[in-house]
Amino acid sequence: MSFRRTVFDAVGGFREGLGRSGQDAAGCEETELCIRARRHFPAAVILYDPLAVVHHHVTRERTRWAYFRRRCQAEGRSKSAVVETAGAGDKLGAERAYVTRTLPAGVFRGLMDMVTRLDPSGPMRAFTIVAGLIFTTAAYLAAKFSRHSSPFRPIKIVDIDHTKPLPAIDLTRPSGDVPYGGVFCLIRSGAQPLALVELQHSGPVIAPADLLAEIGSVRSLPSVNSNRAPARERVAVVIATRDRAESLDRCLASLFDQTRAPDEVHVVDNAPASAATLDLISTHYRGRVHYVLEPTPGLGRAHNTGLRYVSSDIVLFTDDDVVLDRHWVEAMAAPMEEDKAVGCVTGLILPAELETRAQVWTERHGGFGKGLQRRVYDLEANRPKSMLFPFTAGQFGSGANMAFRASALRRVGGFDAALGAGTLARGGDDLAAFFAIVSGGFRLVYQPQGIIWHYHRRGEDGMRRQAFCYGMGLGAYLTKIVVDEPRRAIRLAAAFPAGILHMAGPTSQKTARLPSDYPIRLVWMERLGILAGVPGYLRSLAKRQRDDRPRNGIGERRPAEREV
Repeated sequence: MSFRRTVFDAVGGFREGLGRSGQDAAGCEETELCIRARRHFPAAVILYDPLAVVHHHVTRERTRWAYFRRRCQAEGRSKSAVVETAGAGDKLGAERAYVTRTLPAGVFRGLMDMVTRLDPSGPMRAFTIVAGLIFTTAAYLAAKFSRHSSPFRPIKIVDIDHTKPLPAIDLTRPSGDVPYGGVFCLIRSGAQPLALVELQHSGPVIAPADLLAEIGSVRSLPSVNSNRAPARERVAVVIATRDRAESLDRCLASLFDQTRAPDEVHVVDNAPASAATLDLISTHYRGRVHYVLEPTPGLGRAHNTGLRYVSSDIVLFTDDDVVLDRHWVEAMAAPMEEDKAVGCVTGLILPAELETRAQVWTERHGGFGKGLQRRVYDLEANRPKSMLFPFTAGQFGSGANMAFRASALRRVGGFDAALGAGTLARGGDDLAAFFAIVSGGFRLVYQPQGIIWHYHRRGEDGMRRQAFCYGMGLGAYLTKIVVDEPRRAIRLAAAFPAGILHMAGPTSQKTARLPSDYPIRLVWMERLGILAGVPGYLRSLAKRQRDDRPRNGIGERRPAEREV
């Protein structure tokens, strides 16, 4: 498709929150834009030209029934979102004509093909059309009746150093859409985070006085002494990625704008579908970034591949969908340089944007941040009294922002290649590594000065799958630690009642922080995912054992297919 630039100048760009996002099979962003364009230019022509041909490659995954069902459901939810923003009226007349004319004609043709052409697949095509319509309609109605009645207003992310004059904050958005309804504000003193402030405001500008009234209590906090001992150990950074070259470029740009430069950087391209990441590294980062291709999917395996090439004493891991604070490398390495007993450091993860309801849900659900207080965990003096310790490894941090002493990580066996995104277990690789470090006698430090800004998933369409995968990763991790040491099953059984209260009890912080419009179905999808994590890990473990690799994944170096 193509548009005149005057269309974008007049009506703005594509509406954020609509369209495909990662694995979400959503759409309708072009429909919504064309509706706005027709309203602004009622005499304009939208032309279909059959001579403008592109050849669309359909992957094998998209030929399966499961994808067809997800695609139809996403289409229904997308249509509901378009109706909410643009209204139904005659603007969706083409969709109604498609349902009332084109689809019945397709069903009739499929049935007639069996009679006139003796085509046995004709009834199946007709059934598929009917099933697709049912899936789409059901998803449309579910989205229509579950959508919260109050209009959503995005939230602006603000980063303020309290030692400098407070700015006025403009709540208008560049796209000209619905203005921001408030701010999510990090108050800091240099590298030290002091407070997180959320302020609702009707706009259009938050005056410095209004902001001062909200954050005045933290302005008197003493500045944190940032004079650290000189760097003594080499630091490596490993980033695993898959088909997200644009966000990886953004992440690498922030990595090379640090107060302390890393000594080595490794990008592991995990089972990519294109050469986009290789092209990015070769074109813009040759000589600064070491590219490694890991052909077997799985985040745990990709991290092990990166670790195999690390020669530094300290290794930092992050994801490709984040922006790193300028003090990140320095802050994440410091605890291990100051204390040889520290084997792992995790950091603070904040939202890079809260532009959609789905992103707000993710952040309210718990996001990835673990607070602003530095915490230390081990099996001795720094052992919490909770009987869930150290099984609730999620309290330690998240895999998007973690660092290890390389020797400690190798000693506990690295990451489990049967865990992580891209495997049948769907996640849990970071939790298992945290558990292994603490159980192995090392100290784990949560370092809030190690800040990254994470781009949460924008679309609502993929949140059911995301919630299920979160739960599945937790279930897979718990299964792994029992498989590794069956005696742990007794301790887990004893901690089971406390675990239920932690997740769903009346005093559960996990449920108390959920917003009022958070869909209850997502809560249950996460809980179902925990149960599915048990067979999921066992299947993934069997697959890992069939792979031609040592059990710990790091005992030997298998050459990657391509390095630059």
